[in-house]
Amino acid sequence: MKNHSVIDMISRSKCIPQIPKAFGEALNMLLEPCEYIIDECIERLSDIPNLEPALIKVLNYKSKLSREILTLKDAVLYLGAVNVRLIAIAFITNILLPKSCGRAKIFNHRTYWKHCIGTSITCSMIAEETGLCDKEKIFIYGLIHDIGVTVLDICLPDCLDTIFTMQTERGLHQIVAEKIVLNGVTHEDIGLWLCEEWGLPDEIKEVVAYHHAPLKSSRNEVKIMYMGDAVSTDYYEKLLGTERSFVYSDKILEYLNLSREFIGELSRNLPEEVEKVIRIMEYDLDAF
Repeated sequence: MKNHSVIDMISRSKCIPQIPKAFGEALNMLLEPCEYIIDECIERLSDIPNLEPALIKVLNYKSKLSREILTLKDAVLYLGAVNVRLIAIAFITNILLPKSCGRAKIFNHRTYWKHCIGTSITCSMIAEETGLCDKEKIFIYGLIHDIGVTVLDICLPDCLDTIFTMQTERGLHQIVAEKIVLNGVTHEDIGLWLCEEWGLPDEIKEVVAYHHAPLKSSRNEVKIMYMGDAVSTDYYEKLLGTERSFVYSDKILEYLNLSREFIGELSRNLPEEVEKVIRIMEYDLDAF
């Protein structure tokens, strides 16, 4: 994959935000905090530009603490490994938010961002319903599951516009259109390549790489992401004014032990929930 012409074009574009390798190392430590010395993790987190001041700002502004948070170590000890992991991923997600990075002219990155938020919401609700994974973690994963699309929007906007046109005007599935335009490569492949470049944990890699092919992974997070993405894709198609609907796998529905009634309720409530989350996120992310 690293030698593919599309990956080479993305690399040569010099448009992808540079994330220190220490970020991936820190996330791996935070996934298994008992196996690492906390000071080593903090040292790696400190290499992420602007993370420390942003984290301290958020805590001191929003938390009623008995004392002021002054350092990254204070913040990590106060929040705990799980919360720091979520905030670190959210911080990196903010770097890639479409409001500042999108360059495609036809593809509407702000509308697509609603799909990503919709995926996060549905995944979080499915996680809560099934108890198969942490709902806060899967919400964050939902924001970055289509990071490959964001990379195309940043680095190869003309290609993304062509893919989008093939979807909307010719009715092609996203993956089919991507393989035609990108010579066999999909946004999942591009996302996996970027995750590997950044040294992100295997759990995130699999969510990004297999959310359209959940049977390739044994992780519950991947199967939940597949179903959440399916529900949110229907919502996204309605935003585009198309009549297409995403047909999800009955096998995955059975694996998650979910009823069609539950999925239907998620679909009906999703537009309102997305607008709520957008208002909250646009306020909260100003801190970063």
